[in-house]
Amino acid sequence: MDESSNVKKVESGTKQFKMPDMAKNIGVTDKNIRLGAGGALVLVGIFGSKLWLVLGLVLLATVYFGTCPVYHFAKHDTL
Repeated sequence: MDESSNVKKVESGTKQFKMPDMAKNIGVTDKNIRLGAGGALVLVGIFGSKLWLVLGLVLLATVYFGTCPVYHFAKHDTL
């Protein structure tokens, strides 16, 4: 790949690997829905199954970073 592509170079010790630049792809409405659902799942996960806790944290992470890897690979955005 050439330098003009949408890829960041990351140096790791003596090896060098390329990491794709994840553009923001979550809109305001989508963020609000994920925030509410993620918060509810975290609360359920604290008192119940840890699976709900993990799913809630994943939703909250997508809100924080503003990008969803599934949307990225599906070439979909809600901006």
